[in-house]
Amino acid sequence: MFSSVKFAIRQLAKAPGFTTVALVTLALGIGVNTSMYTLMDVLLFRSAPFPDQEQMVFVQGTTSKGQPDGFAFAETDELRAQATAAFQSLTTFSGWNNTLVEPGRPAVVLHAIDATADFFTTFGVQPMLGRTYTAEEEVPGRNQVAILSHALWQSRFGGDPHVIGRTIHLNAEAVTVIGVMPASFTYPLFWGPIDLYRPVTVPPQIKDDRNNHFFVVAGRLRAGVTREQAKAQLDPVFARWAKEDPSRNAGRGVRLMALHEAAMDSTGRFIVWLLFGVSAVVLLIACFNIANLQLARAAANTRDLAIRSALGASRSRLIVHQLTESLVLGLAGGVAGLLVGAWANDLIGRSIQIGDLSTTLDLPMNGRVFAEGFAAALFSGLAAGLVPAWLASGGDLVTTLKQQTRGATSGRATHRLRHSLVVAEVALALALLATAGVMIRGFRALRERDHGWDTVHVLAANIHLPEQSTYQTEDSRRLAIDKLARRLAQIPHAEHTALCSGPPLFDYSKIWPIQVEGQTSDDPAKQPIAGYTMIGSDYFQTLGIPLLEGRCFPPELKADHPPVAIINETMARHFWPHQSAIGQRFGDRSFNNTLVWREVIGVVRDVHFQLNLGNPSTMFQVYKPLVNEPWGYLWLLVRGPVPAMFKNEVVKAVADIDPNVAVEENYTMPEVARRYAHNIFVINDTMGGFALLGLALAAVGLYGVISNLVAQRTAEFGIRLALGAKPRDVLGLVLRRGVGLTLIGLVIGAALAYALNLAVQAALPRMAGSDPATIALVALVLLAVALLACWLPARRATRVDPVVALRIE
Repeated sequence: MFSSVKFAIRQLAKAPGFTTVALVTLALGIGVNTSMYTLMDVLLFRSAPFPDQEQMVFVQGTTSKGQPDGFAFAETDELRAQATAAFQSLTTFSGWNNTLVEPGRPAVVLHAIDATADFFTTFGVQPMLGRTYTAEEEVPGRNQVAILSHALWQSRFGGDPHVIGRTIHLNAEAVTVIGVMPASFTYPLFWGPIDLYRPVTVPPQIKDDRNNHFFVVAGRLRAGVTREQAKAQLDPVFARWAKEDPSRNAGRGVRLMALHEAAMDSTGRFIVWLLFGVSAVVLLIACFNIANLQLARAAANTRDLAIRSALGASRSRLIVHQLTESLVLGLAGGVAGLLVGAWANDLIGRSIQIGDLSTTLDLPMNGRVFAEGFAAALFSGLAAGLVPAWLASGGDLVTTLKQQTRGATSGRATHRLRHSLVVAEVALALALLATAGVMIRGFRALRERDHGWDTVHVLAANIHLPEQSTYQTEDSRRLAIDKLARRLAQIPHAEHTALCSGPPLFDYSKIWPIQVEGQTSDDPAKQPIAGYTMIGSDYFQTLGIPLLEGRCFPPELKADHPPVAIINETMARHFWPHQSAIGQRFGDRSFNNTLVWREVIGVVRDVHFQLNLGNPSTMFQVYKPLVNEPWGYLWLLVRGPVPAMFKNEVVKAVADIDPNVAVEENYTMPEVARRYAHNIFVINDTMGGFALLGLALAAVGLYGVISNLVAQRTAEFGIRLALGAKPRDVLGLVLRRGVGLTLIGLVIGAALAYALNLAVQAALPRMAGSDPATIALVALVLLAVALLACWLPARRATRVDPVVALRIE
């Protein structure tokens, strides 16, 4: 075996051009494949960084339609009581923002996890300094404690070891620092960057509201308990909820999954798998290219193989020598590919943003990634060398030795294989380019489409009124909202200002069943759902949403006035198709499950979410007065010709109302679109780069086949020219072969591209649609590149000197 390796290395050294091209091709193919496998490993398979993580599960609720759902706080208590036999511990937590105010420094927003006291036991990590909080500190009046993250401790408090016991001001309350977590306690893929950990203290209006499912649950299983067994213990709770209150709970369920499985939704998983599939296809094209080079090289070395066979070398020995050369080449390409992969990991990792979009993704290689790279190298060597070695060692000894010319052509089997490889390369390159083109064009169309509202001239900022301290009651929040609305209206040069529970960026503020008089069932489980947004009086003017019928909410609207609502045109047409929706009524249920009938006073144009890649859960849109449901989490909207000029004014306005409330995010709509679309740009650029690499490899493969054809048929072309053939005849002869192979590949590739287009459209309905025009355009580009790759060697064939060719013959 060692002698075979030495011989293979000598043979490769004698062909530096072939070896260099092959190594570069393999390095690129294996490199991008390794990089994408690293990305997939980190995002989909790498375990959470907590002790005994195999015992940890994420308890995810599901809706009647199987969509992910959270839990009301009261529900988590019941789950914890039910699951003691299956879980060592079960913790409830949710993300909250806290405003930190320090003398002489501007207020800043800190991201916190509010969790039950068993949070740290469940995750198996204790503070490096200080202590955790207790269950007794989860009650109002005793919850003024906080544990710092290691990053906040370093950045804000300079790593002071005496920070324990220090008082800080959060949400207008004096809070005592009781601990600092170790640097290893971080998992941004799951919960984003976290600054603080605080006892969960739920405001009364949230604690009693079983409609607000924004708490999540994680648990640590007891030894020997499986996820299926744990789920079986939780299922009776959901059955009881459905029986006691079918209007809320009919069809709800639960699934248990590993923490890393819960870190990414189905859309993200599809994109990661798509990227890995694209990289695998690039590697496959690279292998096809190497196989073509090997076949061409074997054809040139046919006499050498025949002589060795005549001297007693068996076919198996010849195959081993040929295959060893391919494996050596593959392993060398694998080493180079790992270096390319490490570089690509660094580039892509620094480009992708996670959490609050201020954290980049670390893509380290581990044993699993190195194993994948080694496997890819072995696969490449075998795929590129096995069939060429078999064909090259199987020629007829007598016939081969009789051939004295350098221009002897290889056998039919070799030609068929080489042509098949070129067809496959062209087909795969078209599929890659078309898929990348569909995604790029689709994303551009999504950004440029009319969303039904002004996405250019609006500034949006969000704040959180601390409902656990200053703003515990609805009246206190109504008063703050009224003051904010009046103060925003004073901003100079602002055309319109408004407050709302959320602009149409990602999703509705909440989704709720509706009951329409005489049209829908009384059973909420069978009722259609509508998306709700709570708005102030000038919301539609601020966002430029046209009022089609009726009127907007008047500024003087009070909480005790009769309930009213404004709906979109789709909802109006659906329920009242041949009459006006104005004056009609529909009902929904408040947090105490009381049915509330609302009168429709206006109909507005449909709007679409600017940053949501999927279809909305419903196109029935309902707008409620903010005075009826005064949220503590608010968005402030300002419209004007240059919206960026209002950023400082919005900060001043909030500070004037309450200096203990900080503006969390503050951006124009074009800025937020660029910010949250950043990763899509990275994905599109990556796919585009892979597709161009596949195109280049396919073009090189086609060029190699046609060049080899010209070299093998030099004498034939010379004879044709000597007998009176014109150069254009020879040119056409060569081009027909290359164009014919390309067209066959394009037909197969178009079918494959269309199938991929449908798959992308199903996973990303708003980003990609049926796009045969893109497939056709890409096919034309690929055909043009193929023509160029064929024309260069064909042109060389027309310059053959007949005298020289006949002398060679």
